[in-house]
Amino acid sequence: MDRRKFLKWGSFLTVSVATTSLAGCGGSNDDDGNESGGESGGQTPPANGSITYSFPQGVASGDPRPDSIVLWTRIEGDAENAVPVKVELAYDEAFTQKVNLTDATINAEPDWDHTVRHKITNLLAGTTYYYRFTVGGTVSTVGRTRTAPAEAASVDELRFAFISCQDWSVNHWAAFDELVKEDLDFIVHLGDYVYETVGADFQSGVVESAHGKLTLPDGTVGADGATYATTLADYRTLYRSYRSDPRLQALHARFPMIAIWDDHEFSDDCWQDHQTYEVGDDETPRTARRRSANQAWFEFMPADVSLDLSNPSFNNIQIYRAFRFGKLASLVMTDQRLYRTDHVIAETEIGSEIGSRYFVPKALLAFEETTKMGGDPDNLTPVSILGDTQRAWWKRQMQNSTATWKLWGNEVSLLRMQVDGTRAVAGLMTQGLLALAPSLAGLASQINDALVQDLTDADKSETVAQTSFDNLTALLQGASVPSATITTIVGALTAQLPPSMLLNEYLLNVDQWDGFNAERKNMMAHLRDHGIQNVVALTGDIHAFFAGSVMADYDVATADLEPVMVDLVTAGVSSNSFFSYFKNVVDTNPAFAAARALIYSESAGVITNTFNDTLNLFNSNWMKYADTNAQGYAVVSLTESQLSCTFKKLKPLDGDQAPASPAVASQQVLTVAAGDPNVSVVLPV
Repeated sequence: MDRRKFLKWGSFLTVSVATTSLAGCGGSNDDDGNESGGESGGQTPPANGSITYSFPQGVASGDPRPDSIVLWTRIEGDAENAVPVKVELAYDEAFTQKVNLTDATINAEPDWDHTVRHKITNLLAGTTYYYRFTVGGTVSTVGRTRTAPAEAASVDELRFAFISCQDWSVNHWAAFDELVKEDLDFIVHLGDYVYETVGADFQSGVVESAHGKLTLPDGTVGADGATYATTLADYRTLYRSYRSDPRLQALHARFPMIAIWDDHEFSDDCWQDHQTYEVGDDETPRTARRRSANQAWFEFMPADVSLDLSNPSFNNIQIYRAFRFGKLASLVMTDQRLYRTDHVIAETEIGSEIGSRYFVPKALLAFEETTKMGGDPDNLTPVSILGDTQRAWWKRQMQNSTATWKLWGNEVSLLRMQVDGTRAVAGLMTQGLLALAPSLAGLASQINDALVQDLTDADKSETVAQTSFDNLTALLQGASVPSATITTIVGALTAQLPPSMLLNEYLLNVDQWDGFNAERKNMMAHLRDHGIQNVVALTGDIHAFFAGSVMADYDVATADLEPVMVDLVTAGVSSNSFFSYFKNVVDTNPAFAAARALIYSESAGVITNTFNDTLNLFNSNWMKYADTNAQGYAVVSLTESQLSCTFKKLKPLDGDQAPASPAVASQQVLTVAAGDPNVSVVLPV
């Protein structure tokens, strides 16, 4: 196949090689050879002088390695033809010390939406560079980037931020104004860079006036009235729109980004080429839609990956990859959507996402997972997030890394997030009983234990659980509580009995690693058995801040829990919070109305978040920090002896405006000491 045609249709990542000499002040870095993607037989022709060109999405860089970087831009002006673009690189922002480049003029092709993805190799390690693009007489914004340290280099400190979930349609993007002020080496983006839906229920609420309502050129209207991206034109529209925001442009121009996708770059809670908007939706592959999503991400992200359009399947791109930052750190970025199997409990089995992906009975999930595995604990193929090939690659990367810290760009949380419905309801009933009979406060612990036993023994064959509260009655009689008082208490508690289904142990979200428990245990066993230390996951997705230890097995007795690594989870940049989702569930689903007090309380119109306390109550052995109602980002400072992570929580909207700078409302510092897979919570800043 012709080389230029291969570049055009197979990968479209063009390459320049930096030479060792400087171009000099005012010098040229043009090359007279045949450029990648240019016309055959000579130098790339100049841009059409009668057309006004622009760079409406700015510039970006990504995937920093010791000797290379990927540069990105997009050109508008000539919609029909290839546009020759010149790239320049320098050691200074004024471009007085330019770097000589081969193949420095490339074509922005209409087949790739006139985007440019240009890799420059043979660069100096640990070096700051400046870059820009020129079309005709139009010059782009100047971008700043930095290569990674040499693999054998000693690095005193590495500083980076990790972010995710930047929904255009809700809240604000003041986070980017704050991030550009940080002193960072790079940004890790954990996905949900764009949201494929417009007008979905989870996108309800006020949005800053700077973000107008998006319109998709094609789009499909779902049962809930939301429109979701369907075609390549739709997905391109999303990226063009998101990248039009000057704050996001400034972030890209300031720091190189290492990005991975999560679900919303294709479809909410997706797996492979399957969507999950409605019950039964995921039984039909959406291959063309998935391929469109793949291509748009590929076109707009400065990632050192290839796309094979000649491959007719949805699996035509590999975005999992690894990075190294001197002796200090390695970083693996995994793809947790393209290879994952269906959720262990199918939506068609339950009839709703509640019970199949959220609020899932733990025992039912364990049974279904074991059944799918055929009773073989090593048969992870049917119950996997990573897929067999990527999991084996992950294990090799972890085992072979000689860096002090092994960082993992991990889209969905590894932490167990569970609620024991029986204990939770018993706790709420105890509070109600003591409000009715304050004189019994001295028996609070015994009352709670008795109620736990009564609810455990309750008849759950009917819609509402039934019990005569024998254990509680015996306790109160033994404490010489008058019979009339006992009768009143039992009557009041009987009226509060919840739906039977609530008296269960629940996993809150099995779209994350809780839903793929066998694979998680397998991977943690690999780390433990090979003595691999200092593994820290950088996680997004769940729209909340969390921090804690990942256990070898969460289902063993408390005394046998064994921490293996750490999971640090950042809140979304702008997406509605984890708290808001569960508040909506208990407000709108009658089966879970009795659990409302576990999520929030309300007095005189003021809502108080109780969800944080609920999660801490049932997950305290591993979860050390939780803020479920937040937007923000995380900044990491890494040294040989310690990882320090600061969760930066943003202020809310001011009417329909982003909050004025400084937009950070509070900061929480967490530390991880080398050799210790536990998190220490430092007093809030």
